[in-house]
Amino acid sequence: MTYPQVLDYLSASERLGIKFGLSNIKKLLRATGIGDEKFRIIHITGTNGKGSVAIFLSSILKQAGFKVGLYTSPHLIDFRERIQVDGRYISKRKVAQLLSQLLFFTRTPHAKFSQKPTYFEIMTALALQYFSQANVEIAILEVGMGGRLDATNVFNHSLVSIITNVNHEHTEYLGKRISDISREKAGIIKNNGIVITGVKQKRALGIIKGVCRKKKTRLFRLGKDIKVQYVNQRKDANNFCDFQMFNYQGIFDSFRDLKIRLLGRHQIENAALALGAIEGLRLRGIQVAENHLRKGLEKATWSGRLEVLNCVNRKGENCRVVLDGAHNPSAMRSLKNALLEGVIPHRRIILVLGVLKDKDVKKMMAEIAPLCQEVVVTSPDTERGLDKNLLRREVINYLPSGKVRMENGVGEALMRALEVASTDDLICVTGSLYTVGEAKRALKR
Repeated sequence: MTYPQVLDYLSASERLGIKFGLSNIKKLLRATGIGDEKFRIIHITGTNGKGSVAIFLSSILKQAGFKVGLYTSPHLIDFRERIQVDGRYISKRKVAQLLSQLLFFTRTPHAKFSQKPTYFEIMTALALQYFSQANVEIAILEVGMGGRLDATNVFNHSLVSIITNVNHEHTEYLGKRISDISREKAGIIKNNGIVITGVKQKRALGIIKGVCRKKKTRLFRLGKDIKVQYVNQRKDANNFCDFQMFNYQGIFDSFRDLKIRLLGRHQIENAALALGAIEGLRLRGIQVAENHLRKGLEKATWSGRLEVLNCVNRKGENCRVVLDGAHNPSAMRSLKNALLEGVIPHRRIILVLGVLKDKDVKKMMAEIAPLCQEVVVTSPDTERGLDKNLLRREVINYLPSGKVRMENGVGEALMRALEVASTDDLICVTGSLYTVGEAKRALKR
């Protein structure tokens, strides 16, 4: 199989949509000889912050000398972003080799798949096969959706399970109530395990506590067992936030003046969950020195999450573009708060907005639209993208219709924003990671 054939196959498999269940992934892993004994796993679910927590953990463990596999989703530009070992993407050659092996198995008569493996199932099997061959010491797995029936939940054990937070999302799959969504996410909790959580809602927390009691699992909570205190942010000569500092009081240790380069106060909570997981590893006999912890936090970067790029508009004037994959009301609130905190100095905000059909657009707009002086609405290039006309109807509840423009694609929307931007304006691209990925591709061109 050639790499172009890989891309064609994966593109076709995306059209199969979403399917919950562990039958396919178990068959795929059995065919490749991968079992529970192959991996030491850190498993992460939650509505927001999963990827950031995963990145912090990967960076810390890499600094500590571990060989680390990292599996995240979705990707922004190249699907190989999803599968990394020690911060390096899986090679194209390796993708073609491993996918050929997987597809050979799926086409044999004894495979007996009731349905073809989905894109996410294939990607998960590919990642685990790669991690196995690379002999990773710790694999960090980010749940795709929910947890209980997610393809990443194929193993019976984990070193640590992390539930970042719980809010309404994917209600057609996970249920409409917070309690339903919480049960799905609590499905990653293992017997005699260790759970770190940032969940605060009483009902959601009650469900997580109940599962932990039933499975004799230790639970450590942000705000109770793990506490953080924001210290300050250091700004550079252009008044731009260079890094944030915070203090941490955890399960065993306390640290002062920890630094992270990811922007927004919400990233301090994500860093704290990662630190809680590192402390949880101590209960498994895995130690990480303080200097590795500090260096790992400071070196962690995560594309498309309050990522700031310096650009030049059509008039040759300097302006900034911030890319943030906020795709639900709580994530949009975090973006809003970061902008209000002044982490990115600006004169006006010009919003480039594209969201998916299944999102709570009304609540998302209530968070971000009042901050903006102009908005360019579009639709990301996916069947799941919300029609730009429907999106515009929501936005004009907050801005005069003359300040709300429409463009057919994300690239065109970004170019329009650059046309109207002036010196020191901030162009904020958000609404979906699909939108952010398309914007990054447009900026590369």
